[in-house]
Amino acid sequence: MATVIIDELVRNGIEQVVVAPGSRSGALSMVAAGDSRLRLTVAIDERSAGFWAVGYAKAAGRAAAVLTTSGTAVANLFPAVVEASESLTPLVVVTSDRPFDLRFTGANQTIDQFEIFGRYPRFFADVFEAVDVPGENAEWRAVVCNAVAAAVNGPVHLNVGFREPLVPASDDGRDVAIPYQNDVVGRPQGEPWVRPAEAVPAVDVLELGGRDLVVAGGGASQHLVDDALDFGIPIVAEAHSNCRVPGTITTAHHLLSGGFRELVPRRVIVLGRAGLSRPLSLLIRRVPTLLVRPAAGDPTRKKLPLVEVSAFAPAEIDHSWHSAWLGAEEAARLIVDAELDRDSILTEPRAARDLWSTVPAGSVLAVGSSMPVRDLDWFAPPRNNLHVVSNRGASGIDGFISLALGAAAARQPAYGLVGDLSFFHDSNGFLSTPRPDLTLVVINNQGGGIFSFLPQAEFPEHFERVFATPAPVDLEALARAYGLEHGMVRTAAELGERLQERPTGVSILEVRTDRKDNVAVHRRITQAVVAGVGAIRGLTASPPA
Repeated sequence: MATVIIDELVRNGIEQVVVAPGSRSGALSMVAAGDSRLRLTVAIDERSAGFWAVGYAKAAGRAAAVLTTSGTAVANLFPAVVEASESLTPLVVVTSDRPFDLRFTGANQTIDQFEIFGRYPRFFADVFEAVDVPGENAEWRAVVCNAVAAAVNGPVHLNVGFREPLVPASDDGRDVAIPYQNDVVGRPQGEPWVRPAEAVPAVDVLELGGRDLVVAGGGASQHLVDDALDFGIPIVAEAHSNCRVPGTITTAHHLLSGGFRELVPRRVIVLGRAGLSRPLSLLIRRVPTLLVRPAAGDPTRKKLPLVEVSAFAPAEIDHSWHSAWLGAEEAARLIVDAELDRDSILTEPRAARDLWSTVPAGSVLAVGSSMPVRDLDWFAPPRNNLHVVSNRGASGIDGFISLALGAAAARQPAYGLVGDLSFFHDSNGFLSTPRPDLTLVVINNQGGGIFSFLPQAEFPEHFERVFATPAPVDLEALARAYGLEHGMVRTAAELGERLQERPTGVSILEVRTDRKDNVAVHRRITQAVVAGVGAIRGLTASPPA
């Protein structure tokens, strides 16, 4: 059964498998390890294994599979399954289980794994253990085909029962490994067993014009962004959307903080999942908004209309409004860069911008979910040929190291930007093998920097212990324990020099900052943009409602 399942995964396009150790999954692991058509990664931590597969899928644009044993090993996949679901990332989860007659009996390492991930998977099947009867081969292969087909925009779960002996041997004579008698052959020429009906493509064409504003978030369609650019529609492209190309708006967070009346749209069209900037979220609450599939939800709770769009078409464009946005962007971009370049000592925003701007074309950049992805969104200029991955589906800090390593295995060269708490949270991810080349810039501000921007910071008697949670960990010593190269960078020039080096192995570039100073830098730059753009472009500022 394991041989059939692995073979059919390969026939359906799976090239990468991540395995965590376990006895009940022994047959699946051994077959995967012996299949030369697969790339195999081994992780000792199931949570890390799940996020490794998610990172690979986000960077490669195709599903990876993760294999685990039974019990709490399965439960540890839950965060990665949630992230894959919320970020529309293809993921095939294959978990091992006891045969049905041993479930609910108190058998060792047995929990209820039936639909354990709830509503998050796009497909679930409980695959009973092999009994060597005609037709099993077709059943196993068909269920794998249907699972992979359903994983086009999220996770799927196959829960597979295995009866002892779990490998072709017995350790105590209780069980005898009897050869399987029935046919296990797949289709000729490596074809899948079945080809599920493909989804009917969307045919709706949406007209854009007037004072329409397009917002591209995570998972946005590049061809729709290209259409809107061709028609002269302003496009706010979040940094992790992979649509922040020249011509898009990169300073919207600062501009919208000023509430410039001349920049208020009549309608917002959201592609993918947006929401890194509070001023942008407030604008979506105030202005009629349309969500374009695939979309991950309705953050404003306004019951926003959801449409499927295959192309945009031009209507009458308000060219003066478009020019106002482009002029404001040009002025704001100059102010942001000038403010960042005031000092050679690295700040968190400058580290993010310089990393973004310096890494080679074609790189993959993994970005932490809290402040790092926001710093890129608020300070990075447009550029081509950079692929960004981030756990922004559920926005958790868990699993980042594994996400970055998975992305690095799919694309090279590979870089990452992460805070110290996210780094520590998944340091077990470094134990996965083999380890691809990866350079990680770690912002070490001794705690959760994002909390310094939130109202919790106004309660100093509890803030450090309960919210900031500084970790007394020597980052250099931790890197040495995992066999990683470590370097301290203090200036922009030092960071630039280190980023010119081609990644070999895993390298840590530590940037030490102060959380309070970081808040001051952010606020100073936004204030400078609002004041400068208002004066230069003659715009009328008013605080957002």
